[in-house]
Amino acid sequence: MLLVVSTNPTIDRTLELPVLHPHGVHRSQRIWLSAGGKGLNVGRAAKNLDLPYRVVGFLGGFTGELLAKLAREEGLETSWLRFPELETKMSYLLKHRRGDSTVINEPGPRLEPQRWRELVNFILEESRPAQAVVLAGSVPPGVESGAYFELCRQLSERVPEILVDTPGHTLQAVVADPRRLSIKVNREELGEALGFRLKNDRDLYQAGRLLLERGARLVCITLGREGAMAFDERGAWRASFEAPHFVSSVGSGDSFSAGLSLYALRGMELPQALAWASACGAANAQTDLPAQFTLEGVERLVPQIEVQAVV
Repeated sequence: MLLVVSTNPTIDRTLELPVLHPHGVHRSQRIWLSAGGKGLNVGRAAKNLDLPYRVVGFLGGFTGELLAKLAREEGLETSWLRFPELETKMSYLLKHRRGDSTVINEPGPRLEPQRWRELVNFILEESRPAQAVVLAGSVPPGVESGAYFELCRQLSERVPEILVDTPGHTLQAVVADPRRLSIKVNREELGEALGFRLKNDRDLYQAGRLLLERGARLVCITLGREGAMAFDERGAWRASFEAPHFVSSVGSGDSFSAGLSLYALRGMELPQALAWASACGAANAQTDLPAQFTLEGVERLVPQIEVQAVV
């Protein structure tokens, strides 16, 4: 079973606009409301891949109950710790015809140390039947990077495979000491965490090898439409593909994470899991909403993904 830890869930409010102009007045043509955030997207993608999964995290207040209702109506497998005095955040996805979607994220409710400890204990209990864990997304205000890192470390002592996909200060803590952890990250976030720009494949290769030398089990760097690179103790691989019909990149990284979990759940070799993960990300980019692709769509794309060894 794949346990997906949603450290800062949100309600996604997606508005379709003909065009987006700064300072202008806009009238939305369509509106979607859905349970969102990176963790929910990973879970949604796992569901599409017919993987056993459960999304866990915390919810707060009225918006939290609305998120739980939306997830339930969608048929997503979830388990939530409730903090009634807090309010789950909302995100706004502005979908328009001239380019990729524009995303506005609220920071989330402030989580005091005692509440974080309660959440950690809840996550550890939920992890008992898991073969793999994906920690997806940011942490809410009040959660220190050291506390997040300790959660990753505790999970790594209980579950064979821990895949971390987090930005900012929590990513910095993880890349400083990634022992027993797998890391999925995009190029820009990894460059910021390491303190230098990753301008070309040579820089990416050196960054991936650096994290392996620090003790990471697996490293995967996503490159948007340029593909991805993956590293483990046996080697390094580069995935590339012809970009399919593009609609929105929102959720592609999360869909990639779900596909990459096949490495642990189905015993795939890393090059094969990289091809599946890349196909999931590409399939997602063809949909209006995050992680709404089909298994059949992914299966059609997998043969189009070119995976080559990097030396």
